[in-house]
Amino acid sequence: MVTITAREYFEAASAAQRHIDGRLAAIRAMREREGARAQSYEAIGRGGGASDPMRATDARIDAEARARSELAEYERAVEDARAVCAGVRAANPNHPSWGDVLELRYLDLYEWDRIGRALGVTGSGARQAHRQALEWVDSVGLAAAREGCGQAALF
Repeated sequence: MVTITAREYFEAASAAQRHIDGRLAAIRAMREREGARAQSYEAIGRGGGASDPMRATDARIDAEARARSELAEYERAVEDARAVCAGVRAANPNHPSWGDVLELRYLDLYEWDRIGRALGVTGSGARQAHRQALEWVDSVGLAAAREGCGQAALF
């Protein structure tokens, strides 16, 4: 049985979130290009050869269908990581920023200074909370962290 560290787990979730964001950005770009083509004001009969005005729409619809099935696995990984962050919060009421720093860093993709501002601490304070949170998750294990070490049921 291969055991991964909390850092490896959250880095994989972060990679999944980046992949989701990239695919959604590509689809948004396709929609924008499709909209720009639909608003073209070229004169009738101008241009060379036949064109299908629905080709861009068809390509986008196909891309969205592929993305839905492809992204489902990535979305499950991100949602599981959010559940672990919620468990970290529930199990550590004396360290309320631990779950937040993990979620902001790995799932919301914030940089350290932005995390610090969001939590009302310095960037180094955010990094310290991050390190402590990862150490705690490693000490109890991902499954226990996800469940809030039994504390989640109390809240």
